[in-house]
Amino acid sequence: MTQSRVAITGATGFLGSRLVEKLTARGTPVTALSRNPVAAAARFPMAKFPQVKVVGYNPFDPATIAPALADASAVVHLAGEPIAVRWTPGVRVAIRKSRETGTRALVTAIAGMTGQPATLISASACRYYGISESTRFSEASPPGPPGDFLTDTTHLWEAEAQRAADHGLRVVILRFGLALALTDSGRETFKRLRPFLGGRIGSGRQWVSWIHREDATDILLRALDTPGMQGAYSATSPNPVRMRQVTDAFGRLSRSFVRLPVPAMVIRQVLGDGATVVLDGQRVHPDRLLADGFRFRFPQIDSAIYDIFS
Repeated sequence: MTQSRVAITGATGFLGSRLVEKLTARGTPVTALSRNPVAAAARFPMAKFPQVKVVGYNPFDPATIAPALADASAVVHLAGEPIAVRWTPGVRVAIRKSRETGTRALVTAIAGMTGQPATLISASACRYYGISESTRFSEASPPGPPGDFLTDTTHLWEAEAQRAADHGLRVVILRFGLALALTDSGRETFKRLRPFLGGRIGSGRQWVSWIHREDATDILLRALDTPGMQGAYSATSPNPVRMRQVTDAFGRLSRSFVRLPVPAMVIRQVLGDGATVVLDGQRVHPDRLLADGFRFRFPQIDSAIYDIFS
C-alpha cells in the first residue's frame, strides 16, 4: 500500500523507529525530523531505507519545522524527553518543554504553511486520567485532577495538539500506556539480568496500563489510514494488570531463579519524584478502539512478554 509522505518527530525513538519500518515496508515515503540528523541518518541508512528523508530541525523553532514538513500529508508527533529518569529541576523543565512548547511550535509551524498537512497524530499518555488503584478509566473519563506533574503536563500537551483542529487538521491523540518490547541494547541488558527478573516492584498492587509495541504502531497506522478517527483514544491493551502480574510473567517466562523484590524506598532513592512512573498507576481501557473494531495482536500480558522473549 502506498500513500503520501508522512513526517515523524521522534522518528528514532522507541515507537518512531518501528513506525518508520512499517511505513516504508508498505511503500510510504517518510520524513524523519531529528535534532541530530547525523545519528538519524545512521539509524536509517539510505541503502536500507531509500524512502526515508532525514531532516534536521529545532523542535522549538517553527521556522525550522515548517520546511521539514513540506510535501507531508500527515504528521506523527512522537517527540518527548524520557520520563523514567531521576527528576532534577532541569529534567522537569525539559519534560514539560518537550511536550508543551514543542507541540506548540509544531502546530504554529503547520498553521503558517501553505499546503498544510491534513492530519496530525500526536502521542499523549494515559497519565491524562490521573492515578488510582480502583477507578476504571476510558476516553469517557474526565481529566485527572490538577497537581500531579505528569497529569498536568499531559493536559497541556494535548491542549497544544488540539489547536491544530482550529486550522482545519484532523487531530488524533493517542494516550499510550507502557509500551513493551526489547531494543537491541535492551536485549543485551536482558541477557545479563534474566536470572534475576520477576521480583515485586513496590507494592505490586499498582495498575499497569501497557501495550505491546507492535499494537502501538499498528494503532498509529490505523490512525493514519482511517479518516473517521478523530479526537482522543486510549492506546493501551484491553487487559491492564497489576504490577505483580507483570513481574510474575517476566519471572515465569524468563525462567529466572532469583526473584528479588525492589521496595518503593529503593526506587525513590534512584529516581526521586520520577519513581511515580513506576510506583503509581491507573487502570485504562481502550473503549473507543474496541468499539471501532481494532483487534489487538497481544491483548494479554503473558503473550506479549512471551513474544518479547522469543
